[in-house]
Amino acid sequence: MRALVVAPLYHPDRGGLGRQAVLLSEGLSALGVEVSVATRAMTGLPAYAFAPEVERIELPAGRPDVHNYESKSLTNLATSLRFASRLSRLLVARRRRYDLVHFHGASLPLLSALPVLAGLGKRVVAKVAALHQGVEAGDLRGHYGPLGPLLAGSLRRVDAFVATTAEIEQALVAEGYRPERIARISNFVETSRFAPPSAEARAAARASLGWSERRVLLHAGRLTERKACDVLLRAFARALPGVTPGPRPLLALVGDGPQRGALEALARALGLGEHVVFPGFQEDVVRYLHACDGFVLASRIEGLPNALLEAMACGCPVLATRIGGSLEAIASPEQGLIVPVDDVEALGAGLARLLDDAPLRARLGAGAAQRIRERFTLEATVPRYLELYRRLLAGRPPRGV
Repeated sequence: MRALVVAPLYHPDRGGLGRQAVLLSEGLSALGVEVSVATRAMTGLPAYAFAPEVERIELPAGRPDVHNYESKSLTNLATSLRFASRLSRLLVARRRRYDLVHFHGASLPLLSALPVLAGLGKRVVAKVAALHQGVEAGDLRGHYGPLGPLLAGSLRRVDAFVATTAEIEQALVAEGYRPERIARISNFVETSRFAPPSAEARAAARASLGWSERRVLLHAGRLTERKACDVLLRAFARALPGVTPGPRPLLALVGDGPQRGALEALARALGLGEHVVFPGFQEDVVRYLHACDGFVLASRIEGLPNALLEAMACGCPVLATRIGGSLEAIASPEQGLIVPVDDVEALGAGLARLLDDAPLRARLGAGAAQRIRERFTLEATVPRYLELYRRLLAGRPPRGV
């Protein structure tokens, strides 16, 4: 079996989407699939030992030093179009070297490539990992005026959609895609890397960060509007006065992005001073997860957030907003706390509970780690993609994988 994976971002240290693509491709290769990957040529990436069995084909698309272009702009559109153009030529040139194509993302590159792949008679898999941004299947009809339904209709040629959450599956059906062509396969966690630390390892991580005498809540992710870190800062400021005496609370926002400057200014305006730090982008995020006392996801929009799954895998007690992906990950009150989106008061109350209640933190951390081991491991997920590929190549529907 030969699969061509299309992943514009293909690196495990530049976000969850890239990490999922790399680990899945390498996992499929280990199961005997001949995998090649078409990705965007980029510079300035951290060193990573890619599996030599997986062929990487880097397609120049301009702006190689820009690793993330999720925001809508003409410049980002041009980059995506250049990548799509190069991809279409590659699909034709290598048509005898793959049996199916797996797109990580059901957006512009997929739209551009579908007519080519239809002409070549190739099977197409498209993973849909996010909603509410107007760029992927399941979220096109409500955008772009009369063009939206046309774009959505053109994606009906896709042989199998992979929906990572029930919310995404429902959105795909609502947009007119046939239910039997939708497979539910969740994101996964590399539990050999993201796992609860020993007491000694936790103490060492806390000491290395200067957190030994602090109660630390952690946020990790790009600092963008949809992550709602402004709400998180306001909620943290509301929670602080009522926290019981003890080690001083600290909120660490790990990551970078276009809102960092504004968030730093907001933290100063709220008088948070020594209670908030912005460590920036960190390659070794596991150390931060091992050192913190709780993890917070305040997002307004997510798919199935890798940051949340990885925090749970490390045994962090988690507090998240009521979005589709969080509800998939946190199935019971013993696995994490859930609050409404954009609710400063409820989020503040949840933060105070995490800071004050050590027995609660212990219960939630144990429940979170168990949830990941039972439902979201890499080892359990990769074979499901292999089953999906086999079904498609045998002419069977993906529903039920």
